[in-house]
Amino acid sequence: MNIAAYAYKFFIFSGVLLIAIAVLQIFLLLRERGRASAARLLDATTIRAILFVTMGIFAILVGAGVIPLTPGR
Repeated sequence: MNIAAYAYKFFIFSGVLLIAIAVLQIFLLLRERGRASAARLLDATTIRAILFVTMGIFAILVGAGVIPLTPGR
């Protein structure tokens, strides 16, 4: 069993999962009423969703081989 071969699949799966969770968080945040839009943008949920999307894109790039796991290869 070659664990390194499964690492790329893990990164792609986890990246897609992080982006999906971020999208769901944003949809739930947008459904809240009675809050100002500035308060929604500075909310911890929005910051967490932006972080999830950033890490998800990074994980997908690692899984696709654009960013190498080991330097020098």
